[in-house]
Amino acid sequence: MKNSTKKHSFFNWIVALSVLILMGLIACEGPAGPAGADGLDGKDGINGVDGIDGVDGVNGIDGVDGADGADGVDITSGACLTCHSNDDIITKRAELNTHDHAMMTNSLSRGGRTGCGRCHSHENFRSFVQTGSDMNLETVTGLTCKSCHSLHDSENVNDFTYGVLINGSVDYLVGGSHSFGEGKSSNLCLACHQPRRDYTEYDTTPADASDGVSITSSHAGPHYGMMGSMLFGEGADDRNGAINNAVAMAHASVGCVPCHMGGSDNHSFVPKTANCTSCHAGASNFDINGAATKMHDAIVLIEAQLVTNGWYADDGDGGIESLASSSAPLNLTGKEYTAFWNYNVLHADHGAIYHNPPYVKGIINNIETNLGMAVTSW
Repeated sequence: MKNSTKKHSFFNWIVALSVLILMGLIACEGPAGPAGADGLDGKDGINGVDGIDGVDGVNGIDGVDGADGADGVDITSGACLTCHSNDDIITKRAELNTHDHAMMTNSLSRGGRTGCGRCHSHENFRSFVQTGSDMNLETVTGLTCKSCHSLHDSENVNDFTYGVLINGSVDYLVGGSHSFGEGKSSNLCLACHQPRRDYTEYDTTPADASDGVSITSSHAGPHYGMMGSMLFGEGADDRNGAINNAVAMAHASVGCVPCHMGGSDNHSFVPKTANCTSCHAGASNFDINGAATKMHDAIVLIEAQLVTNGWYADDGDGGIESLASSSAPLNLTGKEYTAFWNYNVLHADHGAIYHNPPYVKGIINNIETNLGMAVTSW
């Protein structure tokens, strides 16, 4: 027990002493010791997660493949060789070259001019057919096969009918329209072979028989190539005389193609007597029953009278030319103007005496009457 008590007293003494020492340390702190060594480097932080890549844009959709082209046409076929043989295409082209408006002299001078080009050049005729008008163009060419025919157009590459571009009714520049019948190739000819002017172009009061008319241009008249009107018995000034046109359409029922092209499709368009015999049996020339000669002779006498009147002069080439100009106009009475105009109708259709003989006889008599000449008896 004594030893145990001594141990407890010693332990308690040690504890008390420790407390006193600790309190002294707290109450009186000593100077700071030297700085300790740097601590170890901290560990690297964990790398951040990469951001998600942006989504690529959608690729454009590929265009649809074009349709396969049409199979080529076998150029050895009979349809192609109808034109594409040396004997035929060269012949037709050579024939067409004799047509007045296939010649470059006419195309270059008028083919690029609005109002003229529709009948004087390939480009403007096609423009007229497609749009109804022509254009001012710097460069043009003469008429070709494709001027009149629907050959090798993209819309009808396999069409070997060689159809003409106009086969229906044709409107006239002077008003009205005409047709040789729906689907007739001769209607194509009417597109150009018609008058550009009628007699009211120069006489604005045609109902007044005593009026005066001043002609100021040597080109006064209906314009060349008015065969279409002649066939239908139209174009003349008939206010001062009765023009017999009771059977004026004798040839209009036939059309242009049978007479000017015939069964051989002659593209020079020069008529042949053989084309007439189906109607005029036994005909050996165009002077059937002497009618053409008689009309021709009457017109020669009329031309002589026009020269005597001082309206025309000999042109040195077997014909006459107008003396009218802006500086020296022809001042005519109503009757004189009717004669003047009707002569120009005959002159504008160089084949008038063949196109419509009954109508031409009436025009001749009308001119003779208005000029005070002896009237030819038929």
